[in-house]
Amino acid sequence: MTNRDNINDVLTSLINNKEIADVKFVVGKEKKEYYCNKLFLQNCSPVWKEQLYDPEWRNKTQDFVTLEIADVESEIFLVILQYVYTRKPVLTDRNCLRVQEAADKFKIDGLGAMAMLFMTKNISPQNCFDILKKAQGYKDALLESKVFDFLMRDEGVFKVANILEGVKEENIKTILGFRKCTSSEYDIFQRVNEWGKWKLKEAGIEESPEALKDVLSGLLPLVKLILMGPEQLKEIKALKLYETKVIFDYSLNLIDRYKGRSFKTSRGIPGLSKETIQVLHLSANTDNWIKDLKESILCTGLTNYTYISAQKTTPSVETLKKYHVVWVNSGNSFQNPTQLGDNLAKYVDAGGSVVIGGVHTLRSDNANWVMKGKLATGNYLPFKKGSLVQNKRCTLKTIVEKDHMIMRGVKTFDGGRYSSHVNTSINSGGIPICKWSDDQVLIAEKPREMGNTVVAINIRPASSKVDGSWWDVNTDGRLLIGNSVEYAGKMSKIELAQK
Repeated sequence: MTNRDNINDVLTSLINNKEIADVKFVVGKEKKEYYCNKLFLQNCSPVWKEQLYDPEWRNKTQDFVTLEIADVESEIFLVILQYVYTRKPVLTDRNCLRVQEAADKFKIDGLGAMAMLFMTKNISPQNCFDILKKAQGYKDALLESKVFDFLMRDEGVFKVANILEGVKEENIKTILGFRKCTSSEYDIFQRVNEWGKWKLKEAGIEESPEALKDVLSGLLPLVKLILMGPEQLKEIKALKLYETKVIFDYSLNLIDRYKGRSFKTSRGIPGLSKETIQVLHLSANTDNWIKDLKESILCTGLTNYTYISAQKTTPSVETLKKYHVVWVNSGNSFQNPTQLGDNLAKYVDAGGSVVIGGVHTLRSDNANWVMKGKLATGNYLPFKKGSLVQNKRCTLKTIVEKDHMIMRGVKTFDGGRYSSHVNTSINSGGIPICKWSDDQVLIAEKPREMGNTVVAINIRPASSKVDGSWWDVNTDGRLLIGNSVEYAGKMSKIELAQK
């Protein structure tokens, strides 16, 4: 143990030491008592120095002093004392804001600076908007930019209830205007609705649909209703915050009209025809896999098909943009999995749709057959990559979205003796479509803002015709694959480059 450690231990032992104290603080609603020393306190805080000493203090007998602090929580006050005695406060993402506020109250500048620095490194969905409010109040541009950077990439901010209370409307507009946050539009609507109720309560206005609509008039147009499902739309319709004729009557009629073809409002009208859809089959596989997968990809009647070996080449973005939908999977190594992931992400951003089919592509290890690059790391996938599960027979169990086009005609699916898939969970914005009998996601999609989509199929995509232990070709695996490719192709919004 070093001398510094010894000194720190001695100083720590002075915290709340009743025997040598000359100041007692009675803190918080629970009136918890803390015993301290004036010498340490006056060196840290001009507020306490003024309270504890007058200009003639050397000529007076200093009596034991008791101070009451009702508006600081006892656990926060303990962190303050840690700083006062040792300069080593225990900061967490749960207490740093309150510590900073208390430091400001007592003008303990060093502690306040430490708390602000901690915030820049520990922004979370639970504290990000509180930190934003604090940064703006202190005109801390660096901390404000850190929060905005976090909001640009976060996956779960809008799942936290009442997270927007106290945030300025113009800041909410800025955040929603990014459109890179990955929370679902339904979560965003719930948070905006909560903010409106808080705003009415703050203004002393009785809550009503009319009053709420008026308060939210600048924010409601930023919530993309077209990315919600019909049940969510019906729930929002009942709140009477929108003009029903413009949004709901039209949208819900479309859903009813095209029920069975798609479940999203924005996906109510069939897109490209089968005869028009250009399909790229991009995989790193042996010939028998390629032949079997081609049969599955084209099983619904698609005709415009091209195969490129991802084992031998990495198609450029311009090459990818010659196709409406790209099926991608691996069984062997990609030529360049990172560059491939980067190029596919740019292709999706341009409006193209991708279907990722295959357990190897979606594994969480670092092998070269695993999808890497921005498609894997930039919140494009509907579910997370995971560890391999196999050698236990699994079947199709739960159809989450019964009216989804991908489930059209699908009744059974048997993964075979291996039933290879990955342990996973849905990413924010991802939508599970069906599940395995072990409750792992089997198929999910992540709709994009342009209307295109990324679909992931959590299976080994080749059938029992290639290996008898793989998914049973006598069940509806081919339809699951073919429907996925056709659906993603219909949703594509890419402007095709010339071949």
